[in-house]
Amino acid sequence: MDTAMDKPVDIPTLDAAGRTLIPGLIDVHVHGAGGGDTSDGEGKSMEAMSTTLARLGITSFLATAMPRPEIANRHLEIAAGLAGHDLGGALLLGLHLEGPFISVEKRGGIQIPAILPPTPEHLDQILAVTGDKLRMMTIAPEIDGALEVIRELARRDIIPSFGHSDADFQQTQAGIEAGISHVTHLYNTMRVLHHRDPGPVPAIFEHPDVTVQIICDGIHLHRDMVRYIYRQFGEDRCVCITDGMRSIGMPEGRFIYYGQEFESIDGAARYLDGTLIGTTLDLRQMMLNFMEFTGCTLESAVKAASTNPARTLNLHDRKGSIEVGKDADLVLLDHDLSVWATLVNGRMVYQRETG
Repeated sequence: MDTAMDKPVDIPTLDAAGRTLIPGLIDVHVHGAGGGDTSDGEGKSMEAMSTTLARLGITSFLATAMPRPEIANRHLEIAAGLAGHDLGGALLLGLHLEGPFISVEKRGGIQIPAILPPTPEHLDQILAVTGDKLRMMTIAPEIDGALEVIRELARRDIIPSFGHSDADFQQTQAGIEAGISHVTHLYNTMRVLHHRDPGPVPAIFEHPDVTVQIICDGIHLHRDMVRYIYRQFGEDRCVCITDGMRSIGMPEGRFIYYGQEFESIDGAARYLDGTLIGTTLDLRQMMLNFMEFTGCTLESAVKAASTNPARTLNLHDRKGSIEVGKDADLVLLDHDLSVWATLVNGRMVYQRETG
């Protein structure tokens, strides 16, 4: 009689040889990788992202971008059209728009022409381009008209994410009550925590269903702050992201982002004036940094880089853990925790050459 341990006939098998199997990592905030960027508006750039991310242990991602009114958002249309298609590596789940309804004061590396007032008309224009592939939008709730947009996003099952915002405590509360359920790179591009002006973070903390993005590169957030966030918010609310640029998986050097040159050095991406715009570290490295900075277990770190992102995206019934019936998005980590093999939906998309 056959048992669950019997080897299937004529089905390829892979000897893990004592390596560590984890669920595929999910990056909900990554602009580019492998020399390609969502802003390029080219299929080959999305393929470069997909294959590079897979080589680095990411099995699915949200292509992150900013609307660009001056080119009719063709780049968003192209990325949306490729969502769910075979790009050779990690699965493109959809789009994360970082803007355009954000605070000018807290724009960070986002250029002013990419910022628009939150109106139903502007939202309709974006939805006309992205269709049903818009999965997340970073928005500042304090701007006039933003609460109406947040409600509409939530009604459409698009995740409104607090970010690039100058909101105070009460304005943040109002945004969460309107439908915000996630936070874009916690502490970055938002008001600081102050004992006389608490700002958004305590308001976010008071709502246990709101998850928070963390950039664990030791630059966007000090390592001790990462530990503080982990202890305050708990392991179920932390979502590791990269906010990664096209320089992920590439040698250090100079690259272009939305027409401006930036430099990739020591894991950080900065415009030439020094403005920090993202990272060049991959999500697996962020996960390992999270484990080092917080002192948590590998299991907890995997939760922050896979399980919690899947739950944030309402994909926990399919992704984020290794269970019967879920997508076979899997990563084999070698003994040094480097990526040895990556499978997307049961198909091998990367395996390190041996010999």
